[in-house]
Amino acid sequence: MSGHGTGLGLSIVRSIAHAHGGDVAAYPRDAGGLIVTVTLPLVPAPDGDAGLQRRRL
Repeated sequence: MSGHGTGLGLSIVRSIAHAHGGDVAAYPRDAGGLIVTVTLPLVPAPDGDAGLQRRRL
């Protein structure tokens, strides 16, 4: 399936994730396309910092 988008989707997702203390990572697949991982904290830390430990694969 091939689409022609505006290219804004991941940028919007990243902005939303960051606003909630999270992050987005995208990894290319050998067969084409991307694997996209969105990480969000379950509960913010009391000081407002998300306190996430991020791990890149």
